Amino acid sequence: MNKSGFTEEKHPVDPLLHTDSIPSGWCSGCGIGMVVNTFVQAVNKMDIDVENIHIVSSGIGCTGNVDQHLSFKSDKITDSNVIAYAAELGAKKQDLKVVLFLNDTDFIASNIDEFIKAGKSGAKIVVIYINNYIYRIFIEHKALPKTPFLKSSSKDKNATPFNIPHLAKVSGADYVARWTQLHIRRLMFSIEDALLTEGFSVIEVVAPCLMYYMNKGNTGEKIDRMGVYKENSIIKHLEPTENLDLRNQNEIIVGRFLWRDAD
Repeated sequence: MNKSGFTEEKHPVDPLLHTDSIPSGWCSGCGIGMVVNTFVQAVNKMDIDVENIHIVSSGIGCTGNVDQHLSFKSDKITDSNVIAYAAELGAKKQDLKVVLFLNDTDFIASNIDEFIKAGKSGAKIVVIYINNYIYRIFIEHKALPKTPFLKSSSKDKNATPFNIPHLAKVSGADYVARWTQLHIRRLMFSIEDALLTEGFSVIEVVAPCLMYYMNKGNTGEKIDRMGVYKENSIIKHLEPTENLDLRNQNEIIVGRFLWRDAD
């Protein structure tokens, strides 16, 4: 009981968070915060020993701050080898479920080869890729002049240069899904699926950055950004991954596209 005479009760997910780091530094409505909250809710809902979950993130971008807010075992990798590190950790510690949080800077811009290698080697990791659509920002600002994708033929300067679900599948993923910030409950179920999947799992979350993307007259400038996702998303479970390229579609196809453990 506090000085005001009220009994203080902890939230059920408090043990999974560093509550002293809240509120976070993420923008209000940022997809990163939504994904982290959904991840915590999924773990809390499952009958899983949190001591067996290990979080890996990079020191690049806002997604690199995920570990600051979660009380799980965690590592922050700052030398751009974050995917290779997670794959190696998953191979060495078979009792751990390694969860890797990625964004454009530590994935699309610098670690595609390691992603493919991790998938083909059957890495036992869960990749949660928050597609924040800032890859092209780096290209425009020449922040990464040596990146091999400068000559991309994509006409949409804000688009990712890859069909992520298809890349995951052809790389050997055992579980592949995509959701938006609107589909939080469905995302929670996919996180549960991925944590229960034995091999390489990849979940893409479409969540354009509020600072670099949504404030430039692009999707989401409306007050109700969730309405944009509602109007432009369609759920197609088991849709062939080659049909999921966001660069040439007027709608966002979301769903669970591959789950080998369920076959």
